[in-house]
Amino acid sequence: VADLQPKSVKKKFRSPSFAAGCSRDVIQRGAEMLGWTMDELIGRTLEAMKSLVGTMEI
Repeated sequence: VADLQPKSVKKKFRSPSFAAGCSRDVIQRGAEMLGWTMDELIGRTLEAMKSLVGTMEI
């Protein structure tokens, strides 16, 4: 997680095998509901995950 960049996550997001159980439509609608772009959503999500690295096995 510490080395992940938003650009690489966005590229992988397009691949059906990446997070296969997640609905891309729901994720995109969630970003819209927050008034965020997908870049913002991915960036903020990564930052939140990075802040938890010491407390979780991620």
